[in-house]
Amino acid sequence: MNEAIKTLVPEAVYTDHREFIEYFYECALSAPGRRAMSTVLLGQRRMGKTEIFKRVVNRLFYEQDHTDPDAVVPVYFSFPDKKANPKDFALEYVENFIRWYAAFRLRRPDILKKPETRDDLCHFIRQHLSMSEWFEHALRLLKAIEEGGVTLPDKRALTLPRTVSDWDESTIVMFLDEFQNTRLPHYDFDIVGFMQDAVESPSCPHFVTGSAMSILAKEILGRGALFGRFDSEPIEAMTEYWGAELARRAVLHYQAELPDIVAPVVSLRCGGNPFYITEHSCRTGFATPSVTNTPAGRGLQPRP
Repeated sequence: MNEAIKTLVPEAVYTDHREFIEYFYECALSAPGRRAMSTVLLGQRRMGKTEIFKRVVNRLFYEQDHTDPDAVVPVYFSFPDKKANPKDFALEYVENFIRWYAAFRLRRPDILKKPETRDDLCHFIRQHLSMSEWFEHALRLLKAIEEGGVTLPDKRALTLPRTVSDWDESTIVMFLDEFQNTRLPHYDFDIVGFMQDAVESPSCPHFVTGSAMSILAKEILGRGALFGRFDSEPIEAMTEYWGAELARRAVLHYQAELPDIVAPVVSLRCGGNPFYITEHSCRTGFATPSVTNTPAGRGLQPRP
């Protein structure tokens, strides 16, 4: 599978939750008809929410005609778990938007990483991409924020995707991960309040998720500026059937051995949580030495 953004779970292991991938993919494709609404994917930690978003973004990136002006431009951003000031946040957010927009329109996923500097990035885009007036505005805004010439840079950054999609009459879909990090103490400025206008755009719906379900549902989206502005899609634990299937795939992929009759027990013991099912399968199984060198098995000791 082609990937603009790297997924963590191998395709051979990934199972269940595909209905969420289809839901968000089809919802994104409905956005050009102005039928999509900003949506939150709600679920407990380690339920695979980030993996779902990444797979949807990759499908949108590669399964559309990037030269079609009506194509949906996917943009992925993960709010970092670190303190930031308005200027640094705005620079990161705007640069990320520019990189994703140009990478999709040129079908050049390498733009997400290179060029390394903002000046080189803007020069490269001007040389290779036929830009609309309002995407050109995004490049000018990046420079203006860098030079300190913008009032409320965080507000301008957050509303930029909607501004470009509205004025260009195009469609952009924002995939925002770790959205709970918009709360204090990570940002000592009000990001959420500025997002009110951004998320209401029918031309630029925002799909959000995060690992702190209570903060996300109750404190950020359940009250204040964003209350009532998001549809909700809850993600629940895997069924016993799919949990057992994941356990079987995990031990096969990571070269471990697990009696088939034990797979449903592993699923039940892990409460249907896909992350813990994968980890526990390798711990419970009779792993070969190579398991300790795999992403899921690194640091695990084979059972005697």
